[in-house]
Amino acid sequence: MRIQRTDGAVVTIRVYGIDCPEIGQPYGKEARDLTATLLMGKTVEVTPAQKSKSYGREVASIMQPDGTRLLQEALTASGLAWVDGRYCKQEACNEWRKMQQEAREASPPRGLWADPSPVPPWQWRRMHRR
Repeated sequence: MRIQRTDGAVVTIRVYGIDCPEIGQPYGKEARDLTATLLMGKTVEVTPAQKSKSYGREVASIMQPDGTRLLQEALTASGLAWVDGRYCKQEACNEWRKMQQEAREASPPRGLWADPSPVPPWQWRRMHRR
């Protein structure tokens, strides 16, 4: 995700703790569109989540413009992201896991959980490497 800082610099952020479907995957466009709807052209708070970078990107949490909800919560509750247990180690991850489970168990399941066999993006990327 690219974010323009108040000084005009554009930085690429990797959203901490979650992984959304890729654009070529089912629900990838929906995840992108929800993110754009929530954040495009708005001022957000970016909070670094770890000291080291990941693939050259800062890893951070992103607070929505109204200051009430993290992007991770919005995407996970909507069924448009997986909580990535390989890296999600902060206390907030437990709440996101609950949101993920609620999206999965909703009737009907929300977002990618409506798919009978959703493929996590990290597996999808491995299968589609060039």
